[in-house]
Amino acid sequence: MEVTILGSGSAFNGARGPAGYAARLGRRVLLFDLGFGNARRLARAGLDPRAVSDAFFTHRHPDHVGDLAALLFFLRCEAKPAGGRLRLWGPPGFPAFVRRLRAAHAPWCEPKGYALEVGELRDGSAVERDGWRLRALAVPHPTPALAYRLTYKRKALVYSGDTGFCPALADFAAEADLLLLECGCGARRPQPGHLTPRLALATLAASHCRRGLLTHVSREAESELGRLRLGRFTVARDGQRLSL
Repeated sequence: MEVTILGSGSAFNGARGPAGYAARLGRRVLLFDLGFGNARRLARAGLDPRAVSDAFFTHRHPDHVGDLAALLFFLRCEAKPAGGRLRLWGPPGFPAFVRRLRAAHAPWCEPKGYALEVGELRDGSAVERDGWRLRALAVPHPTPALAYRLTYKRKALVYSGDTGFCPALADFAAEADLLLLECGCGARRPQPGHLTPRLALATLAASHCRRGLLTHVSREAESELGRLRLGRFTVARDGQRLSL
């Protein structure tokens, strides 16, 4: 499994792109969120959008779904998914959101020459196919939100999405080979549904993950992280690639 960080910033951290991550499993690519600008970052990273078989969205905020329309537009007008099918997944309410998005851009986000499937996931949901398995965990956020655990060839990737402090998340990510954990606010301005640096570091430590990256980093959090000892954990970078 090779993981590429398309965007490691919060919505308004101009030095970093918004949330977007790609996991390459052999010839297939799975996406986790696709914030605005990340469709182009996918191509710049050398990942073919046609190889995307499944895209998992943690929630419906624009900095996490902003380039979904761009992906659908590309697959209609430029090239089709290699497998002839694209599956989109998200939390409760996601299928209705995709219908409204397609209607708003009609007909330019409608599938043409391939099949589009949209699935709704809930706490405890699981998806399994083609040698990989994914589980979902509901996490605290102002809108329905999920964290995901992807397992492939005995390697585990966990992505928190946006989340407030959640003890269940550390258990969900137990001994993951890579935990991508949000750090969306600083201690001086805590925000509901986001982790401060200290809470994020505590969650990483409690998970006993083999490797932990702080991501969805706001400007305030980035400044605060620069004054903390991160130990064996690091801050994600746009364009970073990791092999599991």
